[in-house]
Amino acid sequence: MRASTLFRRRLAAEWGYQWGVMKTVLDWTIVVYLVIPVMIAAPFVYADMWEHSGLYWSGRLPFTILFVLILLVTAGGNFRAYLMEADLLYLLQKKKLLIPFKRLGFLYSAAGSVIGVLAAGVITLPLFAGVYGMKAVEVLPLLAAALAVKLVFMTVKKFTSKGAVIFSVFVLLTAGAVLMVTNAAPALVGVFSLFIAAAVVFYHLKQMPSSDRWFMKEIEIENREKVRYIKLILTYSMEVEKEPVNQRNRPLLMFRGSKRIFKGERSKEYGLLELVVKGFLRRNYLTLYIQMFLLTMSAVIVLPIWLKWLVFAGFALFIQSWLKSLFKKMLDSPFFSVVPYDKKLEDPVWGRFRKLFAFPVIGLAGMAVVIFTVIGLIV
Repeated sequence: MRASTLFRRRLAAEWGYQWGVMKTVLDWTIVVYLVIPVMIAAPFVYADMWEHSGLYWSGRLPFTILFVLILLVTAGGNFRAYLMEADLLYLLQKKKLLIPFKRLGFLYSAAGSVIGVLAAGVITLPLFAGVYGMKAVEVLPLLAAALAVKLVFMTVKKFTSKGAVIFSVFVLLTAGAVLMVTNAAPALVGVFSLFIAAAVVFYHLKQMPSSDRWFMKEIEIENREKVRYIKLILTYSMEVEKEPVNQRNRPLLMFRGSKRIFKGERSKEYGLLELVVKGFLRRNYLTLYIQMFLLTMSAVIVLPIWLKWLVFAGFALFIQSWLKSLFKKMLDSPFFSVVPYDKKLEDPVWGRFRKLFAFPVIGLAGMAVVIFTVIGLIV
């Protein structure tokens, strides 16, 4: 069997598997009411971006913010080898078949990276052109830098799976790319970025004949990539319970000594409120709470005036609904079946819980919307 034939079979099997996963989500109602309308509206929205780019991006922001967003969007993915565990028994011993097979997988992944970066550039080109007055020739060096960052980042992810290392490398690569595109001439940025990208490709092709020690790592990457859409579906599925796992005996930061919060109040209402507040602060809910607030504030700063108010209204409704669902979930905890509480306390405790966590962030977001609206009208 030729390597190209085996690669085509593996690639077809991968496409078939991923399509089967997507079909579990894309039933006819989703296709008719969401996918088709989005496909029809996308060209009109893109044309409107060329005509009214100021509605989609603020010119007060530096173009490097848009460049960083491209880096974030294109940072995903891995170099694929399309290997299987069964290849340990046969393919690993056939160097003449294994090496060209892995080379095809690598080149396919690299080509996919190029296409992804170019697609991001085409989508954001109306913003670069309309808001910053940049021509396509001036945007190409930015895309070359984004491609170089992506290929280097994918190389790092191939050799390590430590989250702290991966995050640190991405921050350093992003900072270096931003400094380069803001301080160097566009032509120099493009040439240097393409040189880095070519060096990464040459390195992988050069070391491929002696890369047997990474065989298990490549299989691990394949297993992760194969279930990436399944994990995405499960992450955002409201029907699937995703309980955070915590194996610590004591909380890491919040109330390690389990001290009282409301020291001046000794009523049952405040007792129940204290249990719920501690449960909220000790779990991953607090992280999501902060992330949603920061995301909303970022949108308020970046988006045009009419979208600021729309985002604020959506955030005010969503945060209360989300906190209400968490509140009910915490009250349904098995703990309260052992230590029951008066059901009449739910409404007043929910009111106080909402005042503690919903009203402050809604108020801050509202103040930000008003301030940036006034600034936008004055400027």
